[in-house]
Amino acid sequence: MKTKKGSILIFTLWVLIILSILSIALSRRATSDIQLARYEKGDIKATYLAKAGVFKMLAELAKDASNYDSLNEDWNSSDEDQKKLTLRGDTVLYGASDEMARLNLNGKGLKTGHLIALGLDNTLADAILQYRNKKDNKQFEFIEELFLVEGMTREFFSSIKDLVTIYRGDASRININTAGPEVLYAIAGDLAYEVLDHRKGDDGEEGTEDDGIFKNTSDISMIEGLDPTLFTWQSNVFRIRARSIAEEDGDMVKTIEAVVDRNTAKFYHWKEY
Repeated sequence: MKTKKGSILIFTLWVLIILSILSIALSRRATSDIQLARYEKGDIKATYLAKAGVFKMLAELAKDASNYDSLNEDWNSSDEDQKKLTLRGDTVLYGASDEMARLNLNGKGLKTGHLIALGLDNTLADAILQYRNKKDNKQFEFIEELFLVEGMTREFFSSIKDLVTIYRGDASRININTAGPEVLYAIAGDLAYEVLDHRKGDDGEEGTEDDGIFKNTSDISMIEGLDPTLFTWQSNVFRIRARSIAEEDGDMVKTIEAVVDRNTAKFYHWKEY
């Protein structure tokens, strides 16, 4: 009898142990599912916040006839220097840069000398043009395609990726008002310094009220020796970046980078990370 009672007690203890293990497993599974659901909710929320930043920037560009007041080209500047959108306690930092300030790798007028001026060696510059011209459509289709060019390294890629574009069809002209020193020098040589001096105005500083803006072909022709056919003074293709911070969901951060034509709202590039 005692043996039977002992067996029942042991059996009961094993049942309790098994039930406890199952309870712990189910509890952990439920906790994991809750955490996963919370993460997915935060990720979705952060994504749509970032999208709001992209379309807010696009709306500002559509209203800005001058092209310049809405631009914020320094992606590495502090958060205080970025445009900011606040929605119910969550924050979206956003800005735009002019894609037409970049050298177009798909441009009909692209020459080896332009790429050399950006810091590439002669062999690699030739290889880029040869690779492009061997393609059926004569176009780079994504910027990372440069790694398929013989001789391309991460160092060379990093040195030019923010100076070149592939999202402007075969147009070659760059915006003389927004192109940086490196791109201006690649196109205009030493005359780039005169362009920069004109843009700075009398106070010698860009971003102030007396800046010199090129508004037409005549303005460009004022710089002796500068070919007006190489430049434009207005832009329609811009690179937008928006970063959202959903604080209520564990500081979930989402960044979207897009290249868009502001006139047609056509997106050429969209990347989320």
